[in-house]
Amino acid sequence: MATKIQAKKVKEENGVTGSMILITFFVSALMLLLTLPNIYLDNHIYYESRSIAHLHRIKITLEEEQALIKAKLEEINYKENLLNHDIK
Repeated sequence: MATKIQAKKVKEENGVTGSMILITFFVSALMLLLTLPNIYLDNHIYYESRSIAHLHRIKITLEEEQALIKAKLEEINYKENLLNHDIK
């Protein structure tokens, strides 16, 4: 009976086994596979929204500039009409 107890003690492994390392590796790989696409999409959305915001600011600036140019054009047309009316 003493030999059976000693045989069990020899078969018991203490510490880190190869299967534990393999399971840890697969779990880590699975976590990376699940999180990397999310990180990529978050970064892509962030940079696209920055680009959209930049283009929106440019659009607003151009619309304001267009309004100023239209106002100047109306003023020039008004002055031209006054000059043409005075000449006749």
